[in-house]
Amino acid sequence: MTQALQQQRTVIDELDLELLRLINRRAQAVAEIARLKRQHNLPVSDEAREAAVLNAVVQHNVEHNPQHNPQHNAQGHASLLNAAGLRRIFGAILAESRRLQHHLGAESTCTQ
Repeated sequence: MTQALQQQRTVIDELDLELLRLINRRAQAVAEIARLKRQHNLPVSDEAREAAVLNAVVQHNVEHNPQHNPQHNAQGHASLLNAAGLRRIFGAILAESRRLQHHLGAESTCTQ
């Protein structure tokens, strides 16, 4: 394995740990939301909220990473992820958040 490849894999390993830390922080917030939903007898599923989250992520990506901008380059300044990819990634995060809320006992009106 080349040294450059190993260096990039090390970067990815570090980023994976950072992502894990952030995902766990998000899960803590989801747990609090589950508690509040349970307290107020609200359903786990909120399709409008999930759509808003997905749309906001995609919009933020477009606004902050304009791929057509020639000043952005392959060193991470332009997003290589398109809307469909972002929706898959964040859709999986939202699905796991719903699962966690179900597990923590928030009321359910949806199927996973």
